[in-house]
Amino acid sequence: MIEVTVRLNAGLRRHRPALGIGEALPLRVPEGTDLRELLNRILQIPPNEVAFPMVNGVKCDLDKPLVGGDRVAFWPPVAGG
Repeated sequence: MIEVTVRLNAGLRRHRPALGIGEALPLRVPEGTDLRELLNRILQIPPNEVAFPMVNGVKCDLDKPLVGGDRVAFWPPVAGG
């Protein structure tokens, strides 16, 4: 198992209502877990709800494997004008 921290931003916080704004969720996940597995299996958030997955401040694909200490942030699609 490895430890990562996850931040759910904007509308994604509804999946973990106990988290405050900017609060991180510490998780222990199996070694070799990628972002897609983290979303689907562990957080139970549909990947189509995430527009910008980030690891350690860098945008990346959902197939990125996680390593211990990673800081993960998920951002939903947003619109504005």
